[in-house]
Amino acid sequence: MSETPHRKPRILLGVTGSIAAYKSLELVKYLKSSAEVRVVLTAAGSRLVPENELKKASGFPVWTSLFKGATPIKPGTPGGSHPLAVVPHIEYAKTADLILIAPATADILGKLVQGLADDLLSTLCLYASCPIWAAPAMNVRMWNHPAVVSNRKILLARGVSFLGPDNGHLACGEVGDGRFAEPREIAFQVESHFRHFGEWTGKKVLVAAGPTREPLDPVRVITNHSSGKMGYALAQAALNRGAEVILVSGPTRLIPPAGIKTYWVETAEEMRNRVHRNFPKSDILIMAAAVSDYRPSRVSKTKLKKTSGGLTLRLRKNPDILAEALKNKKSSQIIVGFSAETDHLAQNALNKWKKKPCDILVANQVGKKGSGFGTDRNEILVFSRKNPKPLWFKNDLKSRLAEKLLDEINKF
Repeated sequence: MSETPHRKPRILLGVTGSIAAYKSLELVKYLKSSAEVRVVLTAAGSRLVPENELKKASGFPVWTSLFKGATPIKPGTPGGSHPLAVVPHIEYAKTADLILIAPATADILGKLVQGLADDLLSTLCLYASCPIWAAPAMNVRMWNHPAVVSNRKILLARGVSFLGPDNGHLACGEVGDGRFAEPREIAFQVESHFRHFGEWTGKKVLVAAGPTREPLDPVRVITNHSSGKMGYALAQAALNRGAEVILVSGPTRLIPPAGIKTYWVETAEEMRNRVHRNFPKSDILIMAAAVSDYRPSRVSKTKLKKTSGGLTLRLRKNPDILAEALKNKKSSQIIVGFSAETDHLAQNALNKWKKKPCDILVANQVGKKGSGFGTDRNEILVFSRKNPKPLWFKNDLKSRLAEKLLDEINKF
């Protein structure tokens, strides 16, 4: 549901029993800048974050029980034979625009899959008709457990969107996927969803993201350090604006947003085939993938054995997906290309733009600590046919840069 002129979006924030629950206070603060937030706190969550603090942060009573605050019905009232009347949080759920479960535990994901309703939060998730978003936070082993993997696939198929988790140091001391996404980032995605909803309704956007892998033998591959985060952020931003989005993704650990048709590929050839199959019916192509320029001339059917000497590899050029798309481009289509450089960013990117004159070329410097490949941040130089000079977007979250890039696309 989109934001109406007379009120802010209404968000039901479910806080569960993850160790990251304390971050919900910060999340509420960010969400309140653009939305009305009502908090639903589970029993386990209440052991980790004080109910009064959440009440103070949101400005509303915190809901913890299905029947707390219910209004008794007077005997003889039509339809009032039952001892309860209006349950305020159930009534609020009728007009909620979004249920955001943050942090979301493995337990609540399992309940959503099974359709359980044994507490207030799980009941509201079954009752409400608005979208459900989840920001998971759990141990990496729990996140990768087959049951959790299966549950999130089922939820994605049902339309539940996931924000995160991130990869990094966890509260338990381990390192890996399962870290709660940054509250500022979660709030940004929510705000973007409501602010831009419907702007791109009717548009078809094709995004290529992530690395490719070119096999040497059954064991080894040629690849790169791309995480796919920039491409996924662009896909999410386009979805937030109401576009129909197709994502062609190389191997990543990221979860595609619900509502996006995703094709998984490994090699540059596979990515080329998927992109060019979907390009003719797309309005916008965003080639954010880090495609391998070369592949082995010969792929060994068995593992290459170590020898006392060196190993010489013969490589051949991969197809240039961006160049082929430009060759087949219709006048009504918009193509956005990317250029990853380690040095002489502006000149190298300009040279590429002259050879491949896409509508927008996005250049970023890789191999730089704190931005580029494998991080949540980037800084980019944007060449556009609509701008007389290139634009420099300073170091920022990739999600925010994605919104700025889509604003540039809007100029066409």
